[in-house]
Amino acid sequence: MKEIPIGVDNGFGNTKGCNSIIQSGVRKLSTKPPLETHVVEYNGEYYAVSCQKMDIQKSKTENEYTLVSTMAIIGEELKRKGISNADIRLGVGLPLTMMGSQKTDFLNYMLRNRRLNFKYEGKSYSVYIISVDVFPQGYAAVVDKLDKFGTSTVVIDVGSWTIDILPIVEGQPDMAKCKSLSLGTITAMNEINEALRQKFGEEADEAIIKDVMIHKTSNINNEYLQVIQTGLYSYVEDIMNNLRSLKFNSSLTEFVFIGGGASIIKNFSKEIGSNTTIIEDVHINARGYEDILRHKYKVVG
Repeated sequence: MKEIPIGVDNGFGNTKGCNSIIQSGVRKLSTKPPLETHVVEYNGEYYAVSCQKMDIQKSKTENEYTLVSTMAIIGEELKRKGISNADIRLGVGLPLTMMGSQKTDFLNYMLRNRRLNFKYEGKSYSVYIISVDVFPQGYAAVVDKLDKFGTSTVVIDVGSWTIDILPIVEGQPDMAKCKSLSLGTITAMNEINEALRQKFGEEADEAIIKDVMIHKTSNINNEYLQVIQTGLYSYVEDIMNNLRSLKFNSSLTEFVFIGGGASIIKNFSKEIGSNTTIIEDVHINARGYEDILRHKYKVVG
């Protein structure tokens, strides 16, 4: 059977494949639901995926939910290829600051059941996991672009719960300066909704705030829009202040913002210069994992 590389970026906010994205929250169901949209059936149990954010955990291996959301992405990716049986090379990732402490556990977790027989949205899939590679998030996303960066580069992966900061010097990650900040986009949403509650006594739906994050504006009440925009400008300023506090010289260092939150930097930063690169592709980590798998194992697909 043909080997297929599949990269899965298991974030706390969203789980991404190269061509698919779902919210990372998983809810176990007591019975088979009437509609099977975003439903995984595995080992006789039913799970609703993409229904909410994943609860913050010390590790992504605390329960079966990360595996379930991974199966959903595998189902999404195989569906796009028009196949339901496959031998796969699986690529997943961790923040670089967690690679030392969690890599082995994450690898063993993903290899615990090499044969996965499951249903996704009512369709049966049979997958054999030949291998699992755990890559550093951020670095894997840009490894094919290193020759285009300057001597000193900082990759900033703006996620839902954290911002991962990866300095790269002459093409190599500087492990001593890697940081993970609890300043993900959920922070901005919480602060914006607090401001809305204080001013109007009501909150905005997360989807509305995300719309403003991505497009800078939205077809909503202008007073609400102004509060949301003000909150996003403040959030981006907090990010830049944190980068300055880490002693990165913005005149000499190239900043590369990636991840789902990169569009916020583009839309709400007041200090984007020629040394700032913004890559808004939310699938960039998953694509990076797959590219490395293709090169490592000489596979296509």
